[in-house]
Amino acid sequence: QKLIKNMLAKNGYKNIQIAGSGEEAMKMMKKTPPDFVALDIQLPGIKGYEVSQKMRANKSTAHIPILMMTGEVLDADKALEKSFRSGVTDFIAKPIKRIEFTARVKAALTIKRNYNLMQKELNKRKPSKKVTKKMVWLNILPDDIWIKVQRGMTVWNALQNTEIELEGDCGGLGKCGKCKIRVITPLGKPSKETLELIDSDELEQGVRLACRTKILKNLAIYTEELNGETEFFQILKHGHMPPVELAPLIERRLVTIPPPSIENSLSDVHRIREVLSPEFHNLKTTYRCLSSLYKNLRTTNFDGAAVIHNDCLLEWQPRDSIGGVFGLIFDLGTSTLVGKLVNLIEGQEVAVISRFNSQRKYGADVISRIQYIKGHPKRLVHLQKLLVEDLNLITKRLLESFRLKLKDIMVAVAAGNTTMQHFMLSLDPSGIAEAPFTPLITEGMTFMARDVGLRLHPDAMLYVMPAKSGYIGGDLIGFILSSGAAEQDDKLVLGLDLGTNSEIFLGNKNRMLTCSAAAGPALEGARISHGMIAKAGAIESFRFEENDIFYNVIGNIKPKGLCGSGLVDLAALLLHHGIVNPEGLICPPDQNNKRNSMTARVIQTQENEIHDFLLASPRHSLDGKPIVLTQKDIRELQLAKAAIASGIKILLKTIGAGIEDIDDIYLAGALGNYVHPFSAMRIGLLPKVNPEKIISLGNAASTGANMILLSKRYWERSAEIAADLEHIELSGHADFFENFIEEMNFPTENLW
Repeated sequence: QKLIKNMLAKNGYKNIQIAGSGEEAMKMMKKTPPDFVALDIQLPGIKGYEVSQKMRANKSTAHIPILMMTGEVLDADKALEKSFRSGVTDFIAKPIKRIEFTARVKAALTIKRNYNLMQKELNKRKPSKKVTKKMVWLNILPDDIWIKVQRGMTVWNALQNTEIELEGDCGGLGKCGKCKIRVITPLGKPSKETLELIDSDELEQGVRLACRTKILKNLAIYTEELNGETEFFQILKHGHMPPVELAPLIERRLVTIPPPSIENSLSDVHRIREVLSPEFHNLKTTYRCLSSLYKNLRTTNFDGAAVIHNDCLLEWQPRDSIGGVFGLIFDLGTSTLVGKLVNLIEGQEVAVISRFNSQRKYGADVISRIQYIKGHPKRLVHLQKLLVEDLNLITKRLLESFRLKLKDIMVAVAAGNTTMQHFMLSLDPSGIAEAPFTPLITEGMTFMARDVGLRLHPDAMLYVMPAKSGYIGGDLIGFILSSGAAEQDDKLVLGLDLGTNSEIFLGNKNRMLTCSAAAGPALEGARISHGMIAKAGAIESFRFEENDIFYNVIGNIKPKGLCGSGLVDLAALLLHHGIVNPEGLICPPDQNNKRNSMTARVIQTQENEIHDFLLASPRHSLDGKPIVLTQKDIRELQLAKAAIASGIKILLKTIGAGIEDIDDIYLAGALGNYVHPFSAMRIGLLPKVNPEKIISLGNAASTGANMILLSKRYWERSAEIAADLEHIELSGHADFFENFIEEMNFPTENLW
């Protein structure tokens, strides 16, 4: 019992209780139902089988995950069968391996969490017997905003109806601890989640979690609002761009047509067709273009520019007009949005603007956002509106930089993961969040931009990239397109877009495999104690000098937290210097043979054997609070890298190759650009190869979208790539769980 308790404690679990007998266990559960139960078959008194049966018969404990443990038995199969018949969730035989046990515990808690979410959603749908209409006031400082809210509503929910944004990676589920507010009005006892996620000093200062603070009376709070405006943050805005033979989606042809005469009295449109033929002998026009064509032709003396999309005339312009000369690219990131203005004549990106995705207050990942909209059509409309308004603001800023007008932009290409593309089009992505992870549509689509709310030319076209599956989206298709991997005859290319849902491809022209690894948001700074997106104040990298650790901060200011590339760099250094062992434990100073200033940074927590690593003292941090890496943070990183490494292993096995057969590794996205290859290999995030094989392609999704914008051929090629991809669903793969367990540990071999 003590061994198991220590195992759980070392992995960051709290409130662990031990029962000496089956009877005692039942009494404890009756008083406070737990989130998880581990039972021994040979319990004193009531046996494990009976405890399991009694739990399943009791409404308050019926849905608690149960892990049955057993020593050597005469008939293991019979014991296994009897255990499952009694209602257990999982079964493990002694001797128990720590890594396997903790993995099974995590899986069981995930099941329980999903059940709780489902029940919460079902309860929302049930008509309430008591409906109180009593309203109270919420005063938000320092801006002195007053809003009237329904009594009993949480501060988090109240702020969703305002323009005030709070950080909240978990979407208000009480898991991340980042939606901190300071309550000015006297409050009662803090919630269980608040006690677990906020330290005692902050509690004394009135700090609470917005998502767990109910407004039961008039309440005054102080909050630092997230800056929703475009601001500096670390994102690659220019990447690898292969040569493209220009044949843009929107063409601008300089044309002189004969004026009407007695000899040639054919219609104006017919004469335009004749001049443009044979390519445009079926040329059509939009109603808007046709309604002004008579005037525009005669104003220009029949000598002007025809702006054409496929076989449709969008506008007739004077020769010196710039309409149709520029196009837009939208990279629909879960955390950040990037817009690029592209000169279609010269084939060059001329301006870039990036902005935080306003949807982020509904969760750091797409699953949290899907949970938010599920069963609530108006919420889907709300998220779509937030996204499109962000894109319109980006467009406005881009056009201002070149003194362009909205009517000058006649085409845009959007690329993002499958869920973000669904959100843009106001399509319900709920099927993506649960097996078999089915999207509404995967084909590439073309729409009138105005139909989704984009403010461009009234007849502007919007192209949305093709996807392959629920988790292989248009961003990965753009990545493959820009990498040229699908055109390689002999080279074996591995590509990774690292993030919450890490998308991976492996192959070449002959065969291309893909998978998506549910790495969790740790690589983007979420669910890390002091994690943050890569923006000003984030520690982005580390180095070891003069017997201590030093860091670089984005924006050259005091640090506020740690972003994904910094987390990977730090873990690699701590492994190299023995601060963290291969199992992922932060070792106490007396167990470290490499004595240096780094060991002094290891601090013991209140939970006995659990240790943290101090990155910055209150004096050296931006907000005057210590910045630490916790044991839980290391575990989150291990889960992320294990998922990705497992995906790579399965793709290699499927294609019949080994690590030594990989010719190139392409990395995409902001993390892919800034992560240090040695650090990524040291922690097992990337396979160990010659570092020269690792190439960053930067913002590869938008590069692929740019190629499509500049050449119709690549729009067709993107559809071919999506159709030819072989997608492997990791969650149902026979080798995934075993690979995942194997990859949880860090490699033992140092690389430098």
